[in-house]
Amino acid sequence: MSWLRRLSRDRSASYTKEASMPNRPNSFADHQSPPYKDTQYASTYNSQDRLQSYRPTTAPSQDTQQYNSLPIQRPQESSNNATAHNTPTLTQAPDPLTRAFNEVLKPYLEKIDRLQAEIDDKNLDIQQLEEERADMHAWIDKRGLRADVPASIAAAMNSDSTGAQTLAHHLDRKMTILNHDLHRLQDSLSSHLPTSTFTTTLATLLPAIESLSTLPHGAALAFELLIKLGGNLNSHGGEEGYNNDGDIASRAEFYSRLDETMVEVVRRRLEHPDEEDQPWMVGRDVKRLEKTGGFLRSKIGLQAYFPRSLDVMKYEVKRGEVGINGRGGGHVSPQ
Repeated sequence: MSWLRRLSRDRSASYTKEASMPNRPNSFADHQSPPYKDTQYASTYNSQDRLQSYRPTTAPSQDTQQYNSLPIQRPQESSNNATAHNTPTLTQAPDPLTRAFNEVLKPYLEKIDRLQAEIDDKNLDIQQLEEERADMHAWIDKRGLRADVPASIAAAMNSDSTGAQTLAHHLDRKMTILNHDLHRLQDSLSSHLPTSTFTTTLATLLPAIESLSTLPHGAALAFELLIKLGGNLNSHGGEEGYNNDGDIASRAEFYSRLDETMVEVVRRRLEHPDEEDQPWMVGRDVKRLEKTGGFLRSKIGLQAYFPRSLDVMKYEVKRGEVGINGRGGGHVSPQ
């Protein structure tokens, strides 16, 4: 207990000494008490030394200050991850009625998909067939064979807007080829070639000309081809052929067939004036046919040259004159 008494006596002496010291105003020491350190019972490594060891001995560097001043960024979860995290992963199973409905509907849906695939295949086949048909039509037109194709193919080829012009061009080309072939045949023979040979050959073009007249804008083209077909017949035969009874009969029969076809062409042309590129000068064509008929009458003794067609055309001219004079109506054909 002696050491406790000695400790208390020393502390009392220190307190008495501090109380006897004069006060100094504005002194920092008045407000600061000296740090406590047990000097009497010093130890090799006390708490004060431990605290002192943790304090930095030098000032922090500038890089350390800048690093400490940077704000700390924490990773943030995206809204999608947050939503996915909040959304429950389990889905509610469908009720028995919905499940039964889906099971019943499944075979029909599979059948619809199968039919759709078949439709796609058929569309591809149709496209390939259309391409092949276009190539075939181009091949036919390139060789001028449209007038010789079957009716089913001709109907498909003449369905476009230029079908009439193309068919008329091919018919005119074929007519020229036949005319040249007949001329060469006549020149290769020492005797007269019968007129029936010419009429039979040229008559093969009449069905195609009739088909041409039924196409849009084809009646006017068929009208000119019929006149040219008759002129090709007139260019064949010598003087002895004109006086032959058989040749005269063959020629008259051929012109009768031409006249029958021409009547239908004229009527169609008058019924569809909107298909004419320019108004049809009916009176001018009447004069042209009458002049050609007069020449053939004096040259080869042909008595009838489109007689029925001329009657229809003359009647139309009279209707036009009545309409112009104000005494009636009807289609007006300019003179």
